[in-house]
Amino acid sequence: MTSLDGLRGIAALIVLAHHASLLNPAISGAYVPVPGSSGPAAGSLAWWFTYTPLKLFTAGPEAVVVFFVLSGFVLSLPVLSPRAFDWMAYYPRRIVRIGLPVVCSLVFAAALALLVPQIVANAMSGWVATTSVPDLSVETFIGQLDPTRTYHLLNNPLWSIYWEVAFSVMLPLFLGLAVWLRRVWPLILLVATATVFLGVDSGADGLRYLPPFFLGVVAAVLLPRIRRLGATVSGWRLGWAVWLLALIGSALLLIAHWMVGPGVVPLALTALQPLAALGLLICCLEWRPLASLLSHQPFRWAGKISFSLYLVHVPIIVTLSYALRDWGPTKVAALAIPVALIVGTLFYQLVEKRSHTLSKLFGATVARAFERRSGAVAASAEPTAPAELPSRASR
Repeated sequence: MTSLDGLRGIAALIVLAHHASLLNPAISGAYVPVPGSSGPAAGSLAWWFTYTPLKLFTAGPEAVVVFFVLSGFVLSLPVLSPRAFDWMAYYPRRIVRIGLPVVCSLVFAAALALLVPQIVANAMSGWVATTSVPDLSVETFIGQLDPTRTYHLLNNPLWSIYWEVAFSVMLPLFLGLAVWLRRVWPLILLVATATVFLGVDSGADGLRYLPPFFLGVVAAVLLPRIRRLGATVSGWRLGWAVWLLALIGSALLLIAHWMVGPGVVPLALTALQPLAALGLLICCLEWRPLASLLSHQPFRWAGKISFSLYLVHVPIIVTLSYALRDWGPTKVAALAIPVALIVGTLFYQLVEKRSHTLSKLFGATVARAFERRSGAVAASAEPTAPAELPSRASR
């Protein structure tokens, strides 16, 4: 499903653009309110890229929701395939696949923080100030390795990795529920939306971020039905118009909460983001022109390095903002984006690609060891034939 690589690549580029835009104090103020800043001024360029459909180009947190739905979908497909799935290989493989690049990204971020001191008083924006480590120490670095942290000073995007790992551990539970409840999928969508609303309203992150994974799992379980629906819509005379409306509607629904005033409505619209992400996934899978476009090499390349890019781009942006403070936000952002793309590509080749190979080797080794252990235990527990009693004549 190469089109999903393209979707993942676009989401990664949007996250990159989002964090680069946060160098602007006005845009940063919409996320991290600071005294004397009320966000972008009405009519300014920053306002247009924050409170209008142009927000799509810098909708970083919303793109992460798309990542979560994609993860739920693609991790479920191998389990649902006719081939046997080795759970004993899956868990160690997944931990190494995620953990090794994350640790390397923290080492990279620490090296940059030591190279260019992060003095909060010189921060270019409120977001940069909250993503800085002015006094990096061994204790601080070790604390950033804690997988249960939901806020990382050294490398801000790592907050989402916690939820990726949590979902990876709960994959069997999510899959079992999705298969069990597949006939009442409209109810699943309703309950997932209500759960996200409660999570956003109460600040319970688990209720907010785990349902998108579950919707991705449900989509994988219902993939044959989605395929049939896609073929039916594509066969209509105006099928292209239906797909276009679905694509635009899903994209706008993803950012709709930015275009309304304060109150309950933004919370409700935020709760609909997983459904919007699911709509985008279905469009990218089933609308052939869009799937063909996203399968082109530039999008697939962005998808291939997306995880590496996600891991390295914020330390680069923050470091350049301190090193080139006199340049101003626009010039620093213009430099940081290509630098992040280059470093992300190198990180993929040097770290992520090798962690892929190592994770498969480690998973296979653990699975074989467990299989040998299970075989030995089974053999030792096998009952032996009782010794034959001597006959009466022999006694």
